[in-house]
Amino acid sequence: MDIFLYVMLFIMGTFFGSFFTLAVYRIPLKKDITHEHSFCPNCNHKLGILDLIPVWSYLFLKGKCRYCGEKVRIRYLLLEVLSGLAFLMAYTSFHIQDIFLDTEKQIAFIAFVFMYITIVIIAGIDKEYRKINSSVVLFGTICQTLYIVYLYVLEHTTMYRYIIYFMLFIILWILQKKKKAYWLEILLLLSYILLVFDFKSLVPILVLTICVEQISKIKYKKIENMPIGFMIGISTIMYSIVENFIEFWII
Repeated sequence: MDIFLYVMLFIMGTFFGSFFTLAVYRIPLKKDITHEHSFCPNCNHKLGILDLIPVWSYLFLKGKCRYCGEKVRIRYLLLEVLSGLAFLMAYTSFHIQDIFLDTEKQIAFIAFVFMYITIVIIAGIDKEYRKINSSVVLFGTICQTLYIVYLYVLEHTTMYRYIIYFMLFIILWILQKKKKAYWLEILLLLSYILLVFDFKSLVPILVLTICVEQISKIKYKKIENMPIGFMIGISTIMYSIVENFIEFWII
């Protein structure tokens, strides 16, 4: 049962990884990400079901478009595999012993999934365009707010710090709408991360970001060219999974 569940989780993660590539490409162009059929960006041919199976399609078609022969970037395959592994590691980190009875942990994992979707899309767009997409941040904030309400109603979690973080988010949202500045977009992203975690968690995330930044200096010679949001996104996902392992397995 466990092996079957882990395989399904990995496959689910690869499908999300495939969706991320589509979302990162279409959202900045203001294209529909749910109803418009997928197509090859080179020949514009609509892709069939056999072209859209994560990992398998890339390997079966030898990394090329079936219709025009254009080479598909290997990063799509890597993102699908890494997303599958991230799903598998994340689910394991929550230490869910019974998929039907551990309701609290299941809901926490679903909240993680929405956070993961938000962060990965934000990071992907920032890497390509060095811009934090505020609509994606808003989507993540709405999802997290619903989870916070759930914690308050059913688990009687205190709301004071969440109210402060939410007010900070609103202020930064207004400011970045009036003044288009990358640093304001980064602060907006950090305010969303505060809602997901807390102020204490923000410190190790920023430390991890600095480490990733130092490694990235090999590619980005100037700090003004660095996609800081992308680095924060990687650090946030890493921290989230490690934190869960520590909380549920070690403590």
